[in-house]
This record gives sequence, structure tokens and C-alpha cells, in this order.
Amino acid sequence: MLSNCFASEHHGTRTITRTGLLGACAIVLLLAGCASMPYGTGENRPDDRRFDRAAAALNEGAESEALDLLDGLVADYPTLPGPLVNLGILHAAAGRDDEAEAAFRLAVQAVPGHAIAWAELGIVLRRQGRFPAADEAYRTALSVDPSYALAWRNRGVLLDLYMGRPAEALECYERYLELIGGTSADEQVARWVAELQLRTNARVATR
Repeated sequence: MLSNCFASEHHGTRTITRTGLLGACAIVLLLAGCASMPYGTGENRPDDRRFDRAAAALNEGAESEALDLLDGLVADYPTLPGPLVNLGILHAAAGRDDEAEAAFRLAVQAVPGHAIAWAELGIVLRRQGRFPAADEAYRTALSVDPSYALAWRNRGVLLDLYMGRPAEALECYERYLELIGGTSADEQVARWVAELQLRTNARVATR
């Protein structure tokens, strides 16, 4: 449901909870932050009530209304990444990955240093099975914002479960835990770290 602040993705036997990056909470955050977000053109968020109406529609779970409002904002303000990223997140939440990818790519075209857009693009590319491209998107997000904890986590999942690179995945998970305050802050990822430590140590021991 779009008004839920917590969304989960299933990766094999693991469930990945992405807090604050998918659904209404993410979109409200981005809309509310439009005035302070860098657009690359020197523009601030216009005084347009549709930003707030789109956020309200998402809080109410009114996807169709929110989609119409975001489409209108994108058409009227093509250089502002916020509406594009929100539109992409909305499409991704509904499983419309092609539309989501298009929106995220337009957002990073407008502002190449938009970490959220790159990280969300990585999720969509991973779901499409385009793993090297997804990794590149995550790495770009993290080069822009090395403190982006959830991007470290999602890249760890990609490397761990989809690309067979456990040592690098372990580094990503450890960085994620460091950023969020330690193993007690996410016991699920702490368990993954313990598993990967055993696996990587076993590989070293057999060499």
C-alpha cells in the first residue's frame, strides 16, 4: 500500500525491508524537500500547490491522483529532479519498472549527483536482472553520498545474492551497520554479516 512507510523486497530466502525509500514516506520526503534540493539549474521549488497535493494524495493511498499530479509537475518543471524521482518510485512500487527506469534516468540527467535517483535506479535494474548496471548505479549513488546507508545495504544484497561476490557484499553490510549505529540497529543484516564472515573465512582456510 502506498501509504505504508515500510516496504519489503524478497531476495531468495531473505526479505529486505527498505525503510523510507519506497512508498508515500519517500515521496512526501522528496516533495517536502524540493526547496532545498540541488537542481543543477539554480532553481528552487516553485510555489506550486500540486507538490503538496501530490504528497497528500500519496498519504491517502490515491495512486491515480498522485500519478496525474506528478505527471503534470514533470511536464511543467522538467529540470526539477524531485517530481521525477517521486514518479519513478511510484511506478516502481506498482511494478512498472520500465516507466520507473525512464523517470530515474531523466532525474539523473537533470541532476547527475542525485544519490536517491541512482540508488532507486539500481533497485529497478536489479529487478530486471541487469546486475552489472545495477551495481554501477549503486556505486554512483555511493560516490555522491558515501553516508547513504540503505544504498550500502542494497548493494550488499546485489553482490551477495546475485553476483556471487561475498567479500565485497560483507564490506557493504558492515559499512551499512556502521552508518546506522551497529549490529543492534538491524539484527537481520547483522546475521548476514555473521554468515558471510563464516563463508569467506572458510574459503580462505581451504586455499
